[in-house]
Amino acid sequence: MTATTAAGAVDAWLTPLRSLLDPGNRLDWPRLAALAGVLDEAGEIHPSTGGQRRSDELRTVRIELARHGLLDTGQQPALFTVLAQFVCGYRDIDLRDSIGLGHGALIARHGGPEPRRRWIGRLLAGELAGIAVTEAHGGSNPAATTTSAVVASDGSWRVTGCKTWISRLTEAAVFVVFLRAPDGRLVAAAVDAAEPGLRRQSIPPAGLAGWSWGILGFDQVPVRPADILEGDGMMLLRNHFAGYRPLVTATALGGAAAMFDTVTTALADRNATDEVTRLRDTALVTVGRAHAQLVTGLLGAAAAATLAESGHPHAERWSAVTKAHGIDVANQAAADLMPLVGASGFRADGRLVKIRRDLGGLLYADGIHDSLYRAAGKQHTGTTGSRPHPVSEVSPVSR
Repeated sequence: MTATTAAGAVDAWLTPLRSLLDPGNRLDWPRLAALAGVLDEAGEIHPSTGGQRRSDELRTVRIELARHGLLDTGQQPALFTVLAQFVCGYRDIDLRDSIGLGHGALIARHGGPEPRRRWIGRLLAGELAGIAVTEAHGGSNPAATTTSAVVASDGSWRVTGCKTWISRLTEAAVFVVFLRAPDGRLVAAAVDAAEPGLRRQSIPPAGLAGWSWGILGFDQVPVRPADILEGDGMMLLRNHFAGYRPLVTATALGGAAAMFDTVTTALADRNATDEVTRLRDTALVTVGRAHAQLVTGLLGAAAAATLAESGHPHAERWSAVTKAHGIDVANQAAADLMPLVGASGFRADGRLVKIRRDLGGLLYADGIHDSLYRAAGKQHTGTTGSRPHPVSEVSPVSR
């Protein structure tokens, strides 16, 4: 078994941590191994491509996972999903949200009987949910949302506004949209992606290009009372991202771990064949430091997910800061490791270049890191306005 397969990632990265992460043997490790096996098979069937073909292939992987009974994580501990997303990210960072409901978890937890009946089965069969929070003023201040609803003559609402930097722009079957209710409250609603009043403007990204991305406009889009999720919109958003960000972090760390294994395998092969007679100490230091960074980043994501699952009052703080830290160290490790393979690592069609692009995108997606660190710092110091605003799944303009 090679170290650069998803199954190899379980053996090399997760199994050594098993006694620490899962001392009570609560996790379904055979299920994790089965997930890795399906991802490895799918990776051979669906190679990395771009554009619509690429997103079709990624959806096929998700459907295949559903067919094997591996997509639904509703009965699994949060830690299992973190480790599963590490394995998905190891295979390809574009496989974020490959298992579970993703942003559809908001519908499962807070939707009424009708939206749950309408969407949850479809999402568990492989369809995708998008989230629409960010507006032109940025994603770090949902309280400034201007997308709003007015009451129509039939009692339903009509929503008008514009959301920016939306991922899964054309692939999502449903969007969880945050908007101003007619009475001014911030609420969330499940909006069918097939509504004719939705206007899409795709923008080609430079990384995280597996899904389409861009601007989502609303032109008198109907929303029925049954489509409104229960609860205050801000609290729904905060609690959702407390659990979601560790999954993003684990996906990024998995991608960086794949780069680590690719680079160290190449170095070992060159040393064994006497292509290089001796690895420089600086290279060995880089390798050792990168491994420590990635492992500690993963442990942080695991801790944050466990706190969110338990409803701990510090869960949002941990989720924000460990996401920022974990993706920072994933980017740093990848930047340090990549030059060790020489010019071959900089091929435009190479896996390492794709990992670097995707990790760069995750510096912005689900929270620009300065805002996440700052929010945590405010909470630690009791600074005025210390409650952090959750950040939507924004994707960077430059990626």
